[in-house]
Amino acid sequence: MTFPSPEFGSYYEPRWPAVVELNFSDEWRARWVDERVLPEDAPVDYAYVIVWMGGFGYVTRSIGETVWRTVEGAPGAGEKPPAFVKRITREQTGATGQFELVGFFECKATSHNPSFPPGAVRVRPLYFVLASEVKDLGRESPYERRRLVRHLHVEVEG
Repeated sequence: MTFPSPEFGSYYEPRWPAVVELNFSDEWRARWVDERVLPEDAPVDYAYVIVWMGGFGYVTRSIGETVWRTVEGAPGAGEKPPAFVKRITREQTGATGQFELVGFFECKATSHNPSFPPGAVRVRPLYFVLASEVKDLGRESPYERRRLVRHLHVEVEG
């Protein structure tokens, strides 16, 4: 056996200095990482997308749900985050455009997580889409979308 072993070389090591953690329900403790590139071997299990076009933000929900949310979901097996983000944005809002990684959440599973052992690490990227076009979803789509008028979202001063 050589050191480091091949398995050890592909292990994703999170960065956990003393920082404020966010709670994603009771299942995850997360830390925001303000970087524009995902680590190469990051275990991405979920992604979020903020869609914007012409001064309006877009939210989505499955038909029958009562809560509006950002575009979000879990990538398919072997699906890379950029390809997933383009696909899910088109499926949930009909939007296409320029995609940019804003940063990502490094998440650790808690003992309340039914799907992962405590301490398991996952990465959840947040993308921003400046849409150039928003097409109709069609009657067969399981999603509906809503355009947020300017007074319903927070103004960001830069």
